[in-house]
Amino acid sequence: MELEDTHMDAYLHILRKRQRYYSTVYGPRINIQDSQFYSWLLNDWERLMGSGADKPRRSWSMFKHQWSAEELAVVRGLVPVGTKPWNEVDVVLIPCNLGRTHWALASVDLTTGSIYLMDPFRQEVPFRHRKMQLACLRYFLPSMLHALDFHGRRWRGDMTYTLQNKPFPLNIVSRDRVPQQDRGGNCGAHTLRLIEYLAANRDTFDWSENEMGTIREKMAVEVFCNSKDWTSS
Repeated sequence: MELEDTHMDAYLHILRKRQRYYSTVYGPRINIQDSQFYSWLLNDWERLMGSGADKPRRSWSMFKHQWSAEELAVVRGLVPVGTKPWNEVDVVLIPCNLGRTHWALASVDLTTGSIYLMDPFRQEVPFRHRKMQLACLRYFLPSMLHALDFHGRRWRGDMTYTLQNKPFPLNIVSRDRVPQQDRGGNCGAHTLRLIEYLAANRDTFDWSENEMGTIREKMAVEVFCNSKDWTSS
């Protein structure tokens, strides 16, 4: 059996487990979010700003928005299991289901206040389109960090960024640096592989589309072997 997109969170749980037990290999200052985080922010964004908005309504204030305790549980590192408070990490890896049909990875650098999108989609997509799809991260993340008192609680690590009342800039990582899919259905596995490499501090991605069948089967086996741990967590 091959790994399907519905198993994304199971494999992300395995990667967080590796971080916990193999801290010498996997970066201790990297958070791996679950697949639902982006969808939840996107739903909130569309409810508040309207579908297709690339910036907030004038009445919305980034540093005055009231987030619930449940919503802030993410940046406090309470959910999902295995993450840390965001003031204790430098990078947050967020799988994004763009257009609710295509997986890509948003790597958020908290030391510089920037978002880097790694997209395995071979065809070029207009920047303004991706900017619209990532608007929920660009505006909501600084707002949530402000509510967390991110700088006041910052724990070690280098900082070249001061939280400001403006969105995080979006950067598209060049396609020649990111393995590209040749057929539909592999974007989820490509995204998981990107997360796996980045969490292990590997920034050279040395796999190809031709290997995806084997990679997907390996992921499916790992999910099956860890299914008891996953369902009990």
